[in-house]
Amino acid sequence: MGVLKKFEQRLEGLVNGTFAKVFKSEVQPVEIAGALQRECDNNATIWNRDRTVVPNDFIVELSTPDFERLSPYSGQLGDELAGMVRDYAKQQRYTFMGTIKVHLEKADDLDTGLYRVRSRTLASSANQQATPERAPAG
Repeated sequence: MGVLKKFEQRLEGLVNGTFAKVFKSEVQPVEIAGALQRECDNNATIWNRDRTVVPNDFIVELSTPDFERLSPYSGQLGDELAGMVRDYAKQQRYTFMGTIKVHLEKADDLDTGLYRVRSRTLASSANQQATPERAPAG
């Protein structure tokens, strides 16, 4: 990741964190959607000129009040956010190794209005099954 990108992320975190602490605003799904897009961009791996792989498994950590407010809708919200990630990836010509999943988790160390996104690339079980296992030699 370039120096400019790191600076931009730190500045964004500082500004968003400061406003969230001062105004105690709740996290909105549109904010999470933007964060998931940035997570894809920041963790894109170029495999070859025709294939750039991005994470497909996302965990959105929320403050206790935000989690309690959004968790009743976590299934539907996760599906909607996964669809948004899929659409964004299509626009950017990104690919995935497996099914896109978005999970909400509670993080006790976060204040209202703050969130954290973690991601990883997980191969689907279909991809894993398609790779034949080698028989032991002998």
